[in-house]
Amino acid sequence: MAMSNWLWARGIGSSKAKARIQIIEDHSSPPEYQSVALVVGVTGIVGNSLAEILPLSDTPGGPWKVYGVARRPRPSWNGDHPIHYIQCDITDPNQTHDKLSILTDITHIFYVTWSSRPTEIENCDVNGRMLKNVLDAVIPHAPNLQHVCLQTGRKHYAGPFKLWGKISPINESPFHEGLPRLKLLNFYYTLEDTLMAEVKRKEGLTWSVHRPGPIFGFSPYSLINVINGLCVYAVICKHEGKPLKFPGNRVGWESYWSASDAELIAEQEIWAAVDPNVKNEAFNCSNGDVLRWKHLWKVLGEKFEVEYEEFEEGDDDVLIPRLEERMKDKGEVWDEIVRKNGLVETKLEEIGCWWLVDIQVRFESCLDSMNKSKEYGFLGFRDSTKTFVSWIDKMKAYNYIICFVVKQKDNGELVVGTRNKRCKEKWFPFHVQKRVNNYQNVALVVGVTGIVGNSLAEILPLSDTPGGPWKVYGVARRPQPTWNADHPIHYIQCDVTDPNQTRDKLSKLSDITHIFYVTWTNKPTELENCDSNGRMLKNVLEAVIPHAPNLQHVCLQTGLKHYIGSFEFLDKVRPHETPFHEDLPRLVTPNFYYTQEDILMAEVEKKEGLTWSVHRPGLIFGFSPYSLMNVISGLCAYAAMCKHEDKPLKFLGTRAAWDSSWDASDADLIAEHQIWAAVDPNAKNQAFNCSNGDIIKWKHMWKVLAEQFDVEYEEFEDDDGDGDSRLRLVEEMKDKSEVWDEIVRQNGLVPTKFEDVGCWWFVVAYFGYSETEKIVTSSSSKTLTSMDISREAVKLIDVYTGHE
Repeated sequence: MAMSNWLWARGIGSSKAKARIQIIEDHSSPPEYQSVALVVGVTGIVGNSLAEILPLSDTPGGPWKVYGVARRPRPSWNGDHPIHYIQCDITDPNQTHDKLSILTDITHIFYVTWSSRPTEIENCDVNGRMLKNVLDAVIPHAPNLQHVCLQTGRKHYAGPFKLWGKISPINESPFHEGLPRLKLLNFYYTLEDTLMAEVKRKEGLTWSVHRPGPIFGFSPYSLINVINGLCVYAVICKHEGKPLKFPGNRVGWESYWSASDAELIAEQEIWAAVDPNVKNEAFNCSNGDVLRWKHLWKVLGEKFEVEYEEFEEGDDDVLIPRLEERMKDKGEVWDEIVRKNGLVETKLEEIGCWWLVDIQVRFESCLDSMNKSKEYGFLGFRDSTKTFVSWIDKMKAYNYIICFVVKQKDNGELVVGTRNKRCKEKWFPFHVQKRVNNYQNVALVVGVTGIVGNSLAEILPLSDTPGGPWKVYGVARRPQPTWNADHPIHYIQCDVTDPNQTRDKLSKLSDITHIFYVTWTNKPTELENCDSNGRMLKNVLEAVIPHAPNLQHVCLQTGLKHYIGSFEFLDKVRPHETPFHEDLPRLVTPNFYYTQEDILMAEVEKKEGLTWSVHRPGLIFGFSPYSLMNVISGLCAYAAMCKHEDKPLKFLGTRAAWDSSWDASDADLIAEHQIWAAVDPNAKNQAFNCSNGDIIKWKHMWKVLAEQFDVEYEEFEDDDGDGDSRLRLVEEMKDKSEVWDEIVRQNGLVPTKFEDVGCWWFVVAYFGYSETEKIVTSSSSKTLTSMDISREAVKLIDVYTGHE
C-alpha cells in the first residue's frame, strides 16, 4: 500500500493535502502511540484491511495501537496482524460494557460490522442496539476519544436488498451524498441516527459516515463478500467439469457498476479520522472506475482455468436459476473439494454468500459519485479488475480455495500467487516531490488558442506548476485573440499546414524542452483528415527536433475516437465496448489519431532519449471560441437563443442520449495531465485516457444548463419518440444567424459569427447517439482524475458570459 494515494490532492483540496503532510511531518518524535483505534468488526471484509493498515509505520495519525473486536475466536488468517484481539458479542450490552469500558485510551472508533436478520425491522433493531452498546461502553470512559467512523453503504440510496427490483428507485444513479433518505425502513438510517445522538454526549467528538458499494476484499467471515461466492462457484464448476455459466440476467450482464476495494475503504476511513478538515461528513467510497460483468466474467474463468460461458442472446432470463438455488445441494461437493485439496475447513453455507452474488449479477447500473470525497482531498483509487484478481490471489494464498495457477520465483521455486502491489511504492504525485532541477523548461504549445491549448497557456506560466518556471511559446494559425492575450506567453502566428512557414518560424526556437501538440483540423473525409493532420504534426516535429538540443518530451493529444472510430465511420464500424482502456487494439478503419501516433513514434526515434506521451480525453469541457470541438459554446449559444426567442430549452436528441451515462474531460485537467506526463519520469512513452472521474447524464445536466440562463426547459418525454422525428440541432440552428447577430448587438457581446460560436454537428454527435454508442470511459487504471462535471460546466458557462 502506497501513501501517495492519501497525499495527492491537486487543485481542489490541495491546501488540505499540505495540512495533512504537515501533520505527519510535525511528529518527528512521537509518543509510543499517537492514536489508539478500536476496530469493531475486525474480522470483516474492511475490518481485516484496517487491521493490516493501521499498524503500519507510515499510516497517517500513527503510530497506532489497535484493539480489534469480533464475535468469534481469532482466526488464523487474522493472527499475523499486530493488534489486541478482543472476542466480544456486541449484541450483549453487559458483555460489551465489561470488555470495552476498560479501554480508556481509545482515541478513534472504526465501526465496520453489521448483523443480518430476516426483516428490515429486525435489522434496524439489532444493528441499532449493537452500535449503541459500543458507544455507550466507550464514550463515557475514553477521555481522549476524538472521532467515530461509521461504515454503511450504497443501500443508503437504493434501499434494503430485499426491496431491490420490487420498488421503483427514488434516487437515480450516480448517487451523491446530498440525496434525501428513502421513505422506508433502512437500518443504515437507524445507525446514522444512533451515531448522531451518541456523539452529542461528548463535546468535540466528531464523526464520519462511509458508504461503499459492492466490496472487493478478503474475509471468510464476511456477510457481504461477493468474491468468496464467485471463487467457490468457479472451483465447483472446475471440479465438476462444467462451464462457468453466468448466473445473472441480461440486465446484470450489460450494466455498468462500480466496486469498492476494502483497502481503499480503510484508507478513506483513516483519512477522515485524522484530517481536521473533513469532520462530521458522509462520504461515498468507490474505486473510481466502472465495471461490467461481461468483461469480469472472462477474468474469473481465466483465474480458475475453467471454461466460461458468456450470456447469449437466446438465454431466457426467467429460466436461469439463481445461484442460491443451484448451490443448495452442493455442500457435500464442497466438502470433497476441501478434503482432496487440503483446504482450510469451511462449510459451503459460510463461505459462499449466494444471495449476495444473485443480487449483484441481476440488477441494473448502480454507480455513485466520488466528487465530494475528492473535493475534501481524498483521491485514492483502485483498478477494479486488478483488485478483483488480487483478492482472489489472497484467497488462494490463505488456502481457502484451490490454486490452479502458480508463479515462479527467480530462483525457480514455485509459490502461490500473492497480491499485486497497487502502486509504485516510491511514486509520489509530482506536486509533492521536491524539484530536482532549478532550470527553466521551455514549452511549445501547438494549438494554443484551442480548448486545451488555452488551459496550457494559463497553467504552465504559474509559479507552482511542476517543472517550472516555464517559458511558453504558443502557436496558432490566427492572430492572438483578446481572450488569450493576458497569458504570459510568446505568441507565434503560424500555419502548421505549411511546411516552409513552420520550419521558418519554429526551427529557430532552439531552447524548446517540451512540445504539447493539442491541435487538429477537420476535413470532409477521414482519409483527408489522416493526410492533413499527419502532415501538420510531421511539419512541427521536423522543424523542432533537429534544432532543439534540449528537447525531452512530446505530448500528443488525441481522444476517445481512438476506441470508437472517426465520426465518418461511427455507423459503419463496430466500436470497442466501454469502458475503454488504453491497451485495446486499433479499429480496422482510417483514423487520423492512428496516423498521428505512427508519425510521433517514427519522429521521436530520430533523437536519442526523446520521450513521448499520448493523451485521450473524452468530451472536453473548456473555454475557447476557436475550438472545433467545444460543446459548451454550442450549448450556451442554443440556450441564449431559446431565452431570446422566449422558447423552452428543448433537448434535441435521442432517448438513449438522454438516459445514458457518460463522462467528460475538463480542459484544465487535461492540461495538468499532460504536464504531469511531461515531467514525471515514471510516465514516459505511454498512452493515457483522461476523464474527470465521475459519471453524468444529459437528463441531469439539462436542468443545470437551463438554470444558468434562467430559461424554461423541457425534459425528454416518452411521447417524444427516439429523437429521429424531432428537429435536429443543426437543422434548428441553420437559419438563426440573423437572430444571433441581433443578440450580439442588443447585449454588446464580442462580435462573432453564429457558425463560429456554435459547433452544431459536434453537439448533435453527443445528442444523437444510439443505445449501442454510449460513451463511458475509465482512466483510473493508469492515471487518477478528479473534477465535478456539473460544477465545472457551470464554471465554464460563467467564463463565457464573463467574456461576453
